[in-house]
Amino acid sequence: MIITIPKIKKLKLVLIKNIRHLWKQDSLLDHICASLKCLEVGQCHNLINLGLDLSFFKTLTTLDVWNCNGMSELITSFKVQSLVCLVTMRIRECEVMREVVASDGDEASYEIVFRVLKRLELHCLQNLTSFCSGNYTLWCPSLEQVTLSQCPRMKNFYQGELITPKLHKVQSTETDFWGRWAGDLNATVEQLYKEQVGYRGLKHLKFSKFPELIDIWSKNPQEMLDFTTLEFLEICDSNNLRYIFYLSTAFSLGQLRQMEIKRCGNLEQVIKEECPITMVEEAITDSSKIIGIFPRLQSIIVESCPDMTSFYRGSKCLEFPFLVKIKVTGCSNMTTFVSTFSRDEDKEVIIGDEVDDVTTFFSDKVRLISLNESSFIHLIFLLCCYGCSRIFHIIYIPQLYE
Repeated sequence: MIITIPKIKKLKLVLIKNIRHLWKQDSLLDHICASLKCLEVGQCHNLINLGLDLSFFKTLTTLDVWNCNGMSELITSFKVQSLVCLVTMRIRECEVMREVVASDGDEASYEIVFRVLKRLELHCLQNLTSFCSGNYTLWCPSLEQVTLSQCPRMKNFYQGELITPKLHKVQSTETDFWGRWAGDLNATVEQLYKEQVGYRGLKHLKFSKFPELIDIWSKNPQEMLDFTTLEFLEICDSNNLRYIFYLSTAFSLGQLRQMEIKRCGNLEQVIKEECPITMVEEAITDSSKIIGIFPRLQSIIVESCPDMTSFYRGSKCLEFPFLVKIKVTGCSNMTTFVSTFSRDEDKEVIIGDEVDDVTTFFSDKVRLISLNESSFIHLIFLLCCYGCSRIFHIIYIPQLYE
């Protein structure tokens, strides 16, 4: 009986936790994958790179790699030359990837040609600095579509000679039909980097991974980058920030769900009320006189910020409609989490210890949901306050103390 081993056309590998190499050279898979057209690899976090046997690279037309957080590069410059039939390449959400094609140290003797590559997508590669390194000539004679998004550290596409005669734009999404173009691919990528376009569309942001952002933010929070899609924000180990948002700036973070602030030694407030506050006034309805910010925020964690006196202190009443968790620890100077004071527009506002002798976690004008005052913390299921020695009351409503 003769057993025929099938030759597969498409191979998809997902959530294989311990894989470091796809397979050994000269294994049975060499024959099975001899006619492979499409390779998809996702969520294989121990995979170092696609150190594959060159035999089946020659037939591959589609390569899709996503969420492989152990990859610092995809492939070496020597092996990439076997991708003679590759039409589409997609690389997405690989946290530590610094370059797609890594130099193997012998670039002087050859050039790299992606002869039929038409589409290239690079998305959410936060540490990517360039597509490839080395000084060889990179030819992409058929390349027509480049989609580049959320690659904030990508300063250039390639430092050597780059030839892409059919490419006339770089898109941020497939529906970005106009795209951007500065004369060539390298110049366009450099322009996008200078304009900090790579930060747009981020959903998760840890400032500890982007120290350059802290410098921008600390100088002028009003010039905050486009973070309208941000869902998770973490700011840790920064001594340059005295506050994080202006109140008017906070309105742009409508998708934010979780905020963590830790070990910021000089931070005094998270939200600062600027003056004038025309934008803030416009956001308040005449009937409620309440500002609704962070409409989807569910969790606030503040740890080890010794200079913080309050999360917000201003003249407007805030509303957090979906907040369910607050954790504050190691904030020895905090007197009030959120408090309000009356503002006389003809006088200078003074905010200090003399304004309010009552130190309380919530003041009477804080709203966590849009209900009556007696149930304004109805949604909170976890409230942790530890190491805040200046707090005298958790909830202070003046009527109860009159």
